[in-house]
Amino acid sequence: MAYLELKGIEKFFGEHRAIKGIDLEIQPGEFIVFVGPSGCGKSTLLRLIAGLEHIDGGQLNLDGRDITHLPSSKRDLAMVFQSYALYPHMSVYENMSFALKLAGESKKTINEKVTRAADILNLTDYLERTPGALSGGQRQRVAIGRAIVRAPKVFLFDEPLSNLDAALRGQTRVEIAQLHRDLGATTIYVTHDQVEAMTLADRVVVLRDGLIEQVGSPLELYDNPVNQFVAQFIGTPQMNVAPLAQLPAEVRAAAPAGADGGSMGLRPESVRLAEDGTGVPATVVLVEALGAETLIYAKTQTGAQMVARQADRANVHVGDAVGLVLDLSKAHWFDTQGCTVRNPV
Repeated sequence: MAYLELKGIEKFFGEHRAIKGIDLEIQPGEFIVFVGPSGCGKSTLLRLIAGLEHIDGGQLNLDGRDITHLPSSKRDLAMVFQSYALYPHMSVYENMSFALKLAGESKKTINEKVTRAADILNLTDYLERTPGALSGGQRQRVAIGRAIVRAPKVFLFDEPLSNLDAALRGQTRVEIAQLHRDLGATTIYVTHDQVEAMTLADRVVVLRDGLIEQVGSPLELYDNPVNQFVAQFIGTPQMNVAPLAQLPAEVRAAAPAGADGGSMGLRPESVRLAEDGTGVPATVVLVEALGAETLIYAKTQTGAQMVARQADRANVHVGDAVGLVLDLSKAHWFDTQGCTVRNPV
């Protein structure tokens, strides 16, 4: 039986049906990441689980108990917000211990739990400071520590790293992954960041317009997307997708019958520049030299846009004529509705 189970969860804002009957089973200790474009419902769904929004339809079960209409304080969940939500006049120790004091825990128990959480999060030297004397990454760790001391059944993270700079996001992402391994806690994490989703998740839930498009491990979604939306949403840079009509005859001939009139998709690593100038004729429109790799954006003579990822540095410039070699063994095919069409075995 699932540890956390969502059965037909719905949410309305007036006449707008924001969450449209979500079914999802989460197992103990899983790290689940919700991703999707702005407005897809990922944060709303998290708030429904947390009890911060009223569930208008369906049922939410946690560890065999119906918590659909319980107040947030009774759900045994802990949420880490994007904005940290710390009390500015309280010390780090007081922020982390506040919920325990409200729950009537003894001073000894509070001190043990806060001390342990501070040790895990490398906050021991900062317990007497106020949030204003901390960096953004330290404040986020305090917010996480406040959740840890409650020992909840499920941790909920709502885009916790979005306020941090790139370097700090990377560091804190590693810390969250390590924390999950150490605690083994069931975790639901909302993000718009591809790298966070791919590196943290046991399973990724891709949402669009209040519905789940696909659930799977990061590499399952990367290698076997169920439709064009998931294919282009997962992966950076996104998958190249071009209408079959804009591709050479040999590419169209390789397409399965169900893709007639549809599109072909290729990951950037499955497109390379031809060393002898053969391949699909194209013109370079942008070169992104990233050091460890180079991204070459090109447009074919028939109007198809392609990105090639090279592991080495490329001596090409904007305006150069090049040939693109397409690895059709790695191609994804989509019908006119954007659904994936599999090649017959």
